[in-house]
This record gives sequence, C-alpha cells and structure tokens, in this order.
Amino acid sequence: MFPFRRALRESAVLFLRLGMPCARRGGIGMKRWIPHWWPALIYSIKNAIAALMALGISLLVGQDMPFWAITTVYIVANPVSAVTRSKAIYRAIGTVIGAAVAVALVPMLVEWPLMLSLALALWVGGCLAISLLDRSPRAYVLMLAGYTATIIGFPAVNRPEAIFDVATARVTEILLGIACATAVHSLILPQSLGERLGPRLEAWLSDAEAWLSDILTAKVDPPADDPTDDFERDRRRLAVDAVECVLLATHVPYDTSHWREANRTVQALLYRMLLLLPLLSGLADRRRSLRNDPALAPAMANARRWLAKGEPMNAQPDYLTGAPQGRTWSDLLRESFLVRLGQASTVLGESRQLLARLEDPRASLPPALDSQRVQLRLSNDPGLALMSGLSASVAILVVTAFWILAGWPDGAGAAVMTGVFCCLFAAMDNPVPMILAFGASITGAIPLAGLYLFGVLPQVDGFWALSFVLLPPMLGIGMFLIDPRRGMLATAFAMGFFTALALQQEYSADLERFINSNIGQVLAVFAAAGITAAMRGSATGGAIARMARRQHADLARLAAATTAPDPAQVLSRASDQLALITQRLGAGDERAVMGLSEVRIASNIAAVQQLRASAERPLRVACSRLLHTAARHFSQTVPGATPPPALLTQIDRALRLTLDAAPPRAGHAGELIGSDPATGRAELVALRRNLFPDAPDFLPPEALIGPTTGPTTGLAPEAVIP
Repeated sequence: MFPFRRALRESAVLFLRLGMPCARRGGIGMKRWIPHWWPALIYSIKNAIAALMALGISLLVGQDMPFWAITTVYIVANPVSAVTRSKAIYRAIGTVIGAAVAVALVPMLVEWPLMLSLALALWVGGCLAISLLDRSPRAYVLMLAGYTATIIGFPAVNRPEAIFDVATARVTEILLGIACATAVHSLILPQSLGERLGPRLEAWLSDAEAWLSDILTAKVDPPADDPTDDFERDRRRLAVDAVECVLLATHVPYDTSHWREANRTVQALLYRMLLLLPLLSGLADRRRSLRNDPALAPAMANARRWLAKGEPMNAQPDYLTGAPQGRTWSDLLRESFLVRLGQASTVLGESRQLLARLEDPRASLPPALDSQRVQLRLSNDPGLALMSGLSASVAILVVTAFWILAGWPDGAGAAVMTGVFCCLFAAMDNPVPMILAFGASITGAIPLAGLYLFGVLPQVDGFWALSFVLLPPMLGIGMFLIDPRRGMLATAFAMGFFTALALQQEYSADLERFINSNIGQVLAVFAAAGITAAMRGSATGGAIARMARRQHADLARLAAATTAPDPAQVLSRASDQLALITQRLGAGDERAVMGLSEVRIASNIAAVQQLRASAERPLRVACSRLLHTAARHFSQTVPGATPPPALLTQIDRALRLTLDAAPPRAGHAGELIGSDPATGRAELVALRRNLFPDAPDFLPPEALIGPTTGPTTGLAPEAVIP
C-alpha cells in the first residue's frame, strides 16, 4: 500500500472514531465510538466524489451529455470494491456490444420503423433470456448489451446519420463513469471482499458446528421434520446462507487483497459448506431413527470432546474404531450414523483449516486440500428466462407502436425505459411490484429535478458552484444506497434526478420537453408492469412448482447418467435449488422440507454412481438396476410421489452385496463420496432412509432363507435373492 493511501486511511478512521457514540472496540477499559450511520455517510461521500469527478472531466473534455457519466457512477457503485470492479468491467463490455449493435441496425433499418423496432425488441428479449441462464456477474454483459442498444438506437432514429457519434458519446460517458467509480472505491477507504465474505463464512461454520453439537447433545429425540419447528427452520436457512456466500464469492477474482490469489481455497471451502448440508441432515435423520442408542454413546462423547477443543482435522478421532459390527438393520443404521459423524467432522475440520488459510495466507494446508480443484454449478430457470425475454420484447413493441402511430416526438424515451424496467427485475418471480416501486422512485425525483433545472441552475455559473448545489442531493441520496431494503429505490431516485436534470455543456431548459420526456418514463412504468403482469402474472407459486419439478428432473438425469457425476456440481446445483425454494416459501414450509430431503437423495445417487463405476460385476449390475428404476420413477412422477416397491427391493439387494466389506473409514472431503463397497453400504442405507423412511427393517440374507424351510413367506420372490 502506498504511504499516502495508508495515511489517508488512518486519518479518516481516526476522524470517524473520535467522540462518536456507539460500539466498543478492543483494549482494556478503552472505548472507541462509531455511529451506525457513519458507513452510509462515507459511502455517500465516496459516490459524490466519483460523480463530481466524472462530471468535471466530462465538462472539461467537451462531452455533450455528462449526466450519463454521473448516472453510471450510481449504478455501478457498491460498498465492496471487488463488486464495483466486476460490475464495471462487465458493464463496459456490455455497453460496447450494445453500441455496436445499435450502429449496425439503425442505418440499415431506419426507413422501416416497424422492422427496426422488431429487431431491437428481439435483441433485448434474446439478450435478457440468455443472461438469466447465468447467475454469475458475467450475465451483466448480455443484459447491458440488450438495453444499451435501445438507449442508443431509439433516440437516434430522427438523426440516423449521427448514430456513430451518439454511440461514441454514450460509450465514452459510460466508461468515464465506470472509471471514476472504480478509482474512488478502490483508492479511498476500499472495502475488501474478505471483510464482507470472511465473517459470513465464519458465522456459517459456527452455525454448522452448533447443528452438530445439537445432534450430539440431545437428551431426547431431536425434533421430527415438522416444518413449523424452529430447529428445522433454522437448519434449512443454512442452504440460503450458503448459496448467498457462493454468489458473493463470484466476485473474488476482482478483489485486490490476498483473497484474489486464494480463489481456489474459497471454492474448496464453499464446496464443503454445501457438503455439510446433506451430511448433517442425514446425521440428524439417523439420530432420530436410533434415538438414544447406548452403543453410540462413546463415539458421541468422543465427538463432543473433539468439537469443544476445536482440534484440527488430523486430530479427529476415528469414530468407527470399536464400533459394533453386525448385519441387522439396526447395525447398519449405527454404522451409517458413525460414517456420517466421521464425514461431518472431517469436513468441519477441513473447513476450519481452509478458513484459517483465507485469514492468513501463510497458514499451511495438507497437500490434499492445497491441490484440490472444485467447480461449483448453480441452477437456472429456462422457463422464467424465456418468458422474461418474451415479455420484454412484447412490451417494447407495444410502446414503440404507440410512439410511431401517435407521432409522439419524445416517445423514444418511453421505449428505452420500458426495456430497462423489463430487464432490471426479470430475475424476480413477480417483478411487477418492484417495477412499480422503481418507477415511483424515478417519478418522485422529477419535481426535485424540475426545481433544480428551472429554479437553481439558472443562478449557477461555473463547475465549483454547480458542484456545491449538487452536493446536497448527492449526499442525501447516497445515504440510502447502502440500505438493503431501500438501496435499489435510492438508485432509481438518482437515475430519475440526473436523467431529468440532463446536465449539458451549456444550460438549456425546455419545459415542454421536460414534461414530455418524463411522461414517457411514467408510460414506460405502466407498460412494463402491465405487460409483464399479463404474460407472467404473480409467478411465485409457478416458480416454486417449476423449481420442484426441475429438482425432481435433476434426480432423474443424475440416476440415468452413464458416467459418475462431479459431486461438487451435483451438490451446488441441488443446494441452490433448495435455497431458491426456501427463499420464496420461508424455511418453515413442508416443500422446503422435501427440498432438503432431495438434496440428500442427490448426494446418495451420486455416491451410488461412484460405487457402480468401480464395483465388481454382481454389485455393478445391482446398482445399475437400482439407478434405472430410480431414473424411471423420478422422470415419470411428480415431486413427493411414493417410490415403487421394486426400488426398495433393489436397494436391499445391493445392500446385501456389500455386507461382507470392511467398515468404511472417512477420508478427506474429496474422497467422501467414495467408490468402495463399505462406503457404498453407508450411502445405500442413507438412500433407503431418505426414500423409504417408513419401510420395514432391512433383512440380511440369512434372515430371508431359513436352514430348512426355504424363502420366508410373504416376500416377493426376487427379494430373497442376495
């Protein structure tokens, strides 16, 4: 860090803490006081500096529309510097692509307004639909490319010969705003992504350890899967928190701290967080089925001591040492519990080591952790993407048709804002309320912009005087940007204020045009909201049903796969779908309970696929038949349907073929979905519990065929074949 940056940081921190009320910080008997609103004020000041810097440079170099640069600052800014940089990079790329499309389409189709409208509408809809299939920051490229083409293209239809100049000015202003926002948020009190992500990872792992502790210390039966139970509801919220960490971690490559070089470590830790969901959930299920089995007491006491000491992974006790061995269903449940306990403890220990490495890059890691590469994969909703793209295209076409038929001079603004509104909130199940709220915020900024445009700015002369009068609204708006609930509406207010103000090189105010252009924004709000509501409706219920069906279909594809899948991708996709369902329903809905069960089933099926890939022929054939039946069940039934009895028979047949294998031993997380028959036995027990929780106890071969009487009566003929 350069000396002037260090001095600036230390001076600012000292100034912020002197004499201010609030929280206690380190030091015996020493209090440092910081008010809760200081972070919002600092963030607001940084945005104001970036916006005024963009305005000054734009005026200095003679740009025609400097308000574009100011608006860009407020759109791309984020309290976390890495997020600002990632948004800036992708917005810049999307802007250039959108400008190029506008330059190509407008001169070619300007003589055919309907064709030009159709081309731009289809471009926006197609870009939006494709962008919604990718939930990483990369999606911003296509979304920006879509509506940037309309921002440049529609206003240029009256001056097609100037389209290149308009596009160049737009791209220049956008890049200027991006550069100013990135520079300010990177140099002035930058907030590392690690400062935001690190505490969240720490809190998540603490919650996971608390879950394990609750399982180990319960004196009575742990709560059943009651969707209204606080215990279960809090556990399902872990899926939401884990996926939020995964999404936040997509910005790690743009951080400037040591976290940037630790991206592989971050991904390995996130994988273990996702892995802990089915592990601890399955452990709780075995604990309920075994109740207070005295045979488990030594292992649980050992685990409690290990958990209390916080020892590293290599000091983990071997929970399977001295475990009772047998072939009855109770014996297999005990073994499954001990396997899950060993795996959960291993993953928690590794997670702590990885987190310590993130906090201190000099901390050492075992070779198995240091070299592991993990690729996580999030889910998407093709149905939602298609309907969102179609809604945006239809809304733009409706508004442009009205613009053309009515001969409205300022109708281009309405068409542009319609596309923007449809794109910004397309990922929501029901974007209509947010479109209306966003539009209301933009509309609410118009009176303030009018007051400034016709009352204040005529009295202003020079950049410094202009900066002085703009500073109060900039600071006021910026104070709300950091608020999770009101930040989006504050951004809308900023967009409405600076767009309506339309600062240029020379003062120019036209009341008629001011009214016409802002009427266009109001029309755009109602057009976008109305057409979206008509085509998509209140889609929360439909979205949940689609997610549940997609989760069910994923199980079918997973079971039908001919090669063993990547466990990290399986878990990340299944956990993400659970998180999306939980976010919409609340963690206390019974469908969220079913979603967590299907995450466990996905993990089990992936393990059976691994087992089949390396098993000898009898077990391989049994696993193939099991997976074929499971694939047919999940592909032909709705979520929640009872599996066929044949699937239970085939699970039991595969179980009997693993009974003579040695007890499994836990390895590192990369080996947890193992391929040996012993680990496969534990996974088959888990699959049986998850699919058939109320089925009769498993019977070993000796219980099926008596010494002289032959097969036990009442069983299907195929059930007696070991």
